[in-house]
This record gives sequence, structure tokens and C-alpha cells, in this order.
Amino acid sequence: MKALSVLVLRYKQPGGREWKVPLNFHVRGVEIPVGLFMITVVLFALAIVNVLTKEVATISGVSFTILFFIVFELSDIHNRKRRIGHAQEMEKFRLDPQADLTNDSVTARPGNVLVAVRNPHHLQHLGRVLERTDTRKIDIVVLSVHMVTQAASGEHGLDSSQIFSEDETTVFSQVVTLAEKAGKHVELMVVPGSDPYQAVVQTAARLESSRIVMGLSPKLTPSEQGAQVGRYWEQLPEPRPSLSLEIVLENQKDTVFFNLGPHPPRLWPEDLDLVHRLWLELSAKGPGSKLHHRDIVGVALRRMNAELHSNLSGEVVDDVLHEVSDGNHHEPPA
Repeated sequence: MKALSVLVLRYKQPGGREWKVPLNFHVRGVEIPVGLFMITVVLFALAIVNVLTKEVATISGVSFTILFFIVFELSDIHNRKRRIGHAQEMEKFRLDPQADLTNDSVTARPGNVLVAVRNPHHLQHLGRVLERTDTRKIDIVVLSVHMVTQAASGEHGLDSSQIFSEDETTVFSQVVTLAEKAGKHVELMVVPGSDPYQAVVQTAARLESSRIVMGLSPKLTPSEQGAQVGRYWEQLPEPRPSLSLEIVLENQKDTVFFNLGPHPPRLWPEDLDLVHRLWLELSAKGPGSKLHHRDIVGVALRRMNAELHSNLSGEVVDDVLHEVSDGNHHEPPA
């Protein structure tokens, strides 16, 4: 069975390996592990020979297996009954306080995914990340922000008991359970903060994360939550890192993405048509082939910036509010 498992893994996880059984051939991009296949066939042949030729050993082995199966089943049933009515045992965590937060302090490579958790009963977003992330290539860091007041974060540092409380133990116990079921490794982290969004953004910047993943806030819409995170990204010192925000909705299937900071805008088809029409009209008035679509957008943006800082600023704001009001009715999914 072990040989068969290794043979199956060759096809389930066809990645590079440090050691391989010899005699491997490639046919149209598919690896044929002849050596491993021969070993598996020989072992199964030996097992079949033993079953057919050694009656006493076969009967004894089957009886032994059935007996142990019954014992394990009865033990499992007994232990399940004992656990009924008792609170789930919490995981024991070893705390490793760090004064400076870096990739080395949490063993996370740059480009990691930072997953913010808070409610142990709402970890759908973590489940999605565990399912879709190959931890051999990208690390997963699970972050819980321990809320403190401004006064509590003053001149005296917080000790471990003030940062890692029963709430963190509960949520991280659920995180460990999900990670073990998925067979993935995650890094656990707790940071103190007076604002959870600010703490998450600052932590992501220090860890050189590529993406922040959150569940949907019960008090905010996805757009409001994205705007809140975006405001704290703007407060980061220069040079600000490239970050994206993924908000996973309750059904775990729908997500909303936000690119934090400068990024190419998504234009409506009618906007693209307008740019093209302006390009055709202006090209015929002199610039010709030297004029590009980006020149049209650049001029429009500079003129809008000039009018916004002139006595026409009221009209510009009114036009923007009108555009936002109309756009909310047909906004495409992110």
C-alpha cells in the first residue's frame, strides 16, 4: 500500500523531487515511472502469493486485523461520548515575543498572503485561502489584532498575557484545526493595535505581503471596507508597497478585489468609445499619427486637475457626484 501511495503521488503531485526511483520515461510530457511501477507490482505479487499459499498465516492476519479494527472503533465511540457536553480543548501555543516585525521573525517569505482573523465562527476566508494556495511557493500568515486603547499602547510595553488572551487562543485553535484538515502550514501572529485595519496594513507592509485577505465586516459594505483599508495604505511611509485586498463574502464563493494605491482604472465601454472618438477627431486636426489614446486621457486629467483647483471646482465636484450616483447602479463585480 505504501508503494501504491507513492505511485499515485507521482501523478497527484508531479513536482520536482530530490530523489526518485530510477527508470523514469517521459511520453508527450507525461512521466512514466517504470521503476516504481515494477516495485509496486512485485510487492503486490508477493502479498497475493502469501494469501493463496499460507492458509494459517492468512487466517491469523485477517483475524488480527478485524480484532484491532473492532477495538479501535469501540475506543473511538467511547471517546466521542466522553467529549459530548465538554468544551473543546484549546490548543497550547508557545509565545515568541518579537520587538521588530520582519519576515525573518515570523519565517515568512516576501509575497506572502496575510489573512486577518477575528471571529472563530467566521473563517470562511481562511478556508478559501488554504484551499487555493500552494504553501510550497507562497506562505500564509494568519494575523489577529488584539485591540488596545491609545493609553494602553503608551510608554510601557505590553507583556505576552496582555496581547495573547483567551480570545486569541480560541480563534487560533480553530485556525490550527482548519490548517491541519487542509494539510497546510500557516504562521500565526498577534499584534496589538487600536484600529484593526491600520494594524493589518502596517503588518502587511513590514512583512512584504502581496495580498491581504479579510472576511466581510458586519458593519461595512465591501466598498466601505476597501476604502478604509485604502486610507491606511495612503498613510504608509514612502515608498509604499504594492498591495491588493481580497474580501471574501459569507458564501466563500464570491470575492471583491481592491488594488491599493495607484493602479490602472477599469473603464466603461462608453468611456473607451468616447476616448476613441476624441482621438479620431483630434487626430484629424493636426497631430495625426503622433497622437495616442493615452494622450487624450492625459490632457483630460490635467485639465480636470486645473479646474478642480480653480473657481470651477464646484462644477467638477458636482459632475463627479453625478457620475458616482449613476455608476453605482451598474457597477461590475470586482
